[in-house]
Amino acid sequence: MRKPRRSPAAARKARIAAPLPPRTVELVVEEVGARGDGIARLDGEAVYIPFTVAGDRVQARIEGRRADGLTAALVEVLDRGPGRAEPVCPHFGRCGGCTLQHLDDGLYGTWKHGLLRTQLARQGLGGVQVNALVRVPPASRRRAVFAFFRRGGKTALGYNARGSHTVIDLERCPLLEPALVAFLPALRGMLSEVVPDGTSGDVVVTQTEGGLDVLVEAEARLDLADRERLAAFAETGDLARLHWRKPGGGFAEPIARRRPALIHFGGVAVEPSPGAFLQPTRGGELAIAELVLNAVGTASPVADLYAGCGSFTVPLSRRGPVHAVEGEQGPMAALDAAIRRDGLGITVEVRDLARRPLAPHELKAFQAVVLDPPRAGAGAQAAELARIADAKAGPHLLVMVSCNPATLARDLRVLADGGWQVQEVTPIDQFPWSGHLEAVAVLRR
Repeated sequence: MRKPRRSPAAARKARIAAPLPPRTVELVVEEVGARGDGIARLDGEAVYIPFTVAGDRVQARIEGRRADGLTAALVEVLDRGPGRAEPVCPHFGRCGGCTLQHLDDGLYGTWKHGLLRTQLARQGLGGVQVNALVRVPPASRRRAVFAFFRRGGKTALGYNARGSHTVIDLERCPLLEPALVAFLPALRGMLSEVVPDGTSGDVVVTQTEGGLDVLVEAEARLDLADRERLAAFAETGDLARLHWRKPGGGFAEPIARRRPALIHFGGVAVEPSPGAFLQPTRGGELAIAELVLNAVGTASPVADLYAGCGSFTVPLSRRGPVHAVEGEQGPMAALDAAIRRDGLGITVEVRDLARRPLAPHELKAFQAVVLDPPRAGAGAQAAELARIADAKAGPHLLVMVSCNPATLARDLRVLADGGWQVQEVTPIDQFPWSGHLEAVAVLRR
């Protein structure tokens, strides 16, 4: 009797799960892929090799399989390809943060610009104007999330290793503002005093205008003595604020608030909630805001969707009314406090735009829309905006800010199919030496 045929999906799943015996092969890298790995070919299959550049002849150890090819570890570079550089960080190769420090500056800039072009082309948008890459320099990252793990009386504090939950104990980081790097030894010492052995967690550290803002997320029962130690740590370290929260979100317990942890947007002071999202660099935030403001021009009123705590909302409000929509209560509360204090022409709404996007009849009230969704994109909201393309009323200008070229291109395709014209896209690199890329797209109908 003939065995039932497996579906293509089942066969593919079985193929992915099948273990591969490790073997070492010699390969020539042909290109650098979207994730930053070099791509070679072996028996017609793609082989992904980290820390390589096009033209490298390497020895690589085949270790596994992923959906679109084989994965390998770099054993040795036999011949160097053009554009290879020496990494600037001693943790490079082990730390999971940076993947591209082995590319020289020219090759890196070309590759980063190509990320956006490639994703647009995959969605049939290869003819869209892509402007020059705006670059934010290293040593300017003002916000970082550090992982930690305490074991055997010692605390490892830093970033996770590549493809692992192992914590790389950070000595320095060329991406961070110097104040964050200088804070690491004291933070490591505090965690060693307060958290019990075997505890892991995260610490969000943000450089604000009032000083460092620190949120510890860990399972630890703080007694009175612990809270006194933490308050003393905030005093000694001259922190603006210190909060503690159990993993998974929820209430952030205030341990110390010595000064407001302020960030200015368009000249207005806003105090974000503990751990709230901010653009990782001040330079990147200003570059994006300038592009948004130039595109919106005098259009009013404006809907600022996925508004966060107002990095674009506040500057836009200097020109006319803005309605800010965000899915989390904390950022909206911070923005609302600034609105009440300074009498800004902003209305706020807490709303999950992935589940309940603004519908066409709601969008009719605005001349322009600004969208700054998370990495997953704005699929639901883009679909609603596509439905109004032929309507006379409603927004005729749309500015999309994205940190993921793939989901940006996907959403732009939906909008273009609905009648929106993608006029230009500007890539902004505020994530040096990584596969992450910010972009601002301008659309009209």
